[in-house]
Amino acid sequence: MSRLIITFVTCFVMDNLLVSFLPIDPIVSYYWAIPNVFLICLAFFTFYDKGIRPFIFAFIFGFLYDVCYADLIGLYTCLFPILTFIMVRFVSQTMPINLLSMMAMVAILVMGEESIVYFIVNTMKATNMSTWTFIKYILIPTAFFNMLVTIVLYPMLKFQFKIYQKKVLNDF
Repeated sequence: MSRLIITFVTCFVMDNLLVSFLPIDPIVSYYWAIPNVFLICLAFFTFYDKGIRPFIFAFIFGFLYDVCYADLIGLYTCLFPILTFIMVRFVSQTMPINLLSMMAMVAILVMGEESIVYFIVNTMKATNMSTWTFIKYILIPTAFFNMLVTIVLYPMLKFQFKIYQKKVLNDF
């Protein structure tokens, strides 16, 4: 269980580290790529544990995400468990675990998460960005960037969660 917590904390911290240390802005000018490493880790985890633990991690780290990164308390606290429910209930039951399917799922998941956050922020009039600008300069680059991050993290997360799955299955 401690390996699992360390994995989630590492992915949570990597969100901030990628924003801080990757020179995304100067390379591609106006395009912004928002890393969602924790969401990638959570998506992988739903394939290896279909119980209550993914929801607990989604809630706790959603709250931490709100406190550390977001201006709205409760946004990610509610959003991450809802996305986890959708993944556990519908996606992880039918989708195979391979690199291409995980990349597609991460792209759809990240696009859904970013679209919901944009909708809520736009509804509250906290941004003046048009929908087309959001899609062109944030949503599509974010999806591509997170698919590249998925390629890098896929072997490591798969290895970690297979070890976790074997330990959980041996306990029962």
